[in-house]
Amino acid sequence: METTGSAPDLRGWIAQLADLYPPSRPELTDPLQLILWENIGYLIDDDRRAALFEEFGARVGLSAARIVAADGSVLLDIARRGGMRPETRVDRWRTIAGITLDRCDGDLDRALRALPLPKARALLKAFPALGDPGADKVLLFSGIAPRPSLDSNGVRVLCRLGLVAEQRSYAATWRAAVGTLTSQGITCRDDLIVAYVVLREHGKALCKRGGPICAPCPLDAVCAHAPVNQL
Repeated sequence: METTGSAPDLRGWIAQLADLYPPSRPELTDPLQLILWENIGYLIDDDRRAALFEEFGARVGLSAARIVAADGSVLLDIARRGGMRPETRVDRWRTIAGITLDRCDGDLDRALRALPLPKARALLKAFPALGDPGADKVLLFSGIAPRPSLDSNGVRVLCRLGLVAEQRSYAATWRAAVGTLTSQGITCRDDLIVAYVVLREHGKALCKRGGPICAPCPLDAVCAHAPVNQL
């Protein structure tokens, strides 16, 4: 990284990157829909994910009660176009709906807002395929709490920029990365969502895991080009 005598300006860097990645679709804000979005497919791109999510809403519905009552053959038909292990995906959809009905009376948003933040976060982590990153993303995008969150693409970008040192475990690296957002003063919901979306898109488009494409990146001159192993 070039040294200019000034501290890194992550907020400014994100603003530069944002010009490359205008929003392509409105972000989801409903907690149940956010969880279904994460579980709608496995290792598929966003366009395919969006198409399957739209089909799921049209053919099944996006309420817990509709999912529980849905014909299994319809669920499996959608799941088969979402990647490997479709039967497991159907089971996950049923599990998501069951938790929402059994523990939230069918209204996950209301239940989360009624809980203290630690309990709301624990409830979200009971859902399939969430964990800490997913739970904090749901809290952030739903407007329940401005929890800093990043996906693996965003974490990789911060590591390559030299703002985060890669740790022995991904969980530790992720915690360091979201801590960097806070230390850089990125704490309000709107700014955190922009950071999540822009850093994710940059990690997918240019700062790729298999080999970054540095020449067109507006941050190339200030990037540390730090190697990353597992991200």
